[in-house]
Amino acid sequence: MKTTEGLEENCALPAYTEEVSVSPFASLVGIKIDRLAKNYCRLSLLLDEKCSNYYGGVHGGVLATLADNCMGIALRGAGLQPITVELTVNYLSQPNIDDVLIAEGLIVHQGNSIVLAECAIKTLDLKIVARGKGVFLNRKIEVNS
Repeated sequence: MKTTEGLEENCALPAYTEEVSVSPFASLVGIKIDRLAKNYCRLSLLLDEKCSNYYGGVHGGVLATLADNCMGIALRGAGLQPITVELTVNYLSQPNIDDVLIAEGLIVHQGNSIVLAECAIKTLDLKIVARGKGVFLNRKIEVNS
């Protein structure tokens, strides 16, 4: 079985990472933050049986969840409060149960309210299994004084 051991090398997390975490749903699936910088995020996920579809392969929704979280956390690392408006995932190859997936997401354009991001999901041997693109709304929270 593959593990995420060794991924910690060269992946120092800045102090504000403690303020940014995966959603409860992503945590349930097993998604972990490996690296976070302004405009960039790297997540990992060990695929196990709970990630499988009816046929025993990896459920596409797991990859979509990984892509959405990776891009959204990259935006949060830039100090934004994103809401997904559109998510596109291209499934390029089938990963296996027990594979470790690495997702890398980054902001490619930031406007006043709309932000575009991209994500690549790979296995540890660098085989690309999916690519994602997302359109996000930067939610602005108003504080009542």
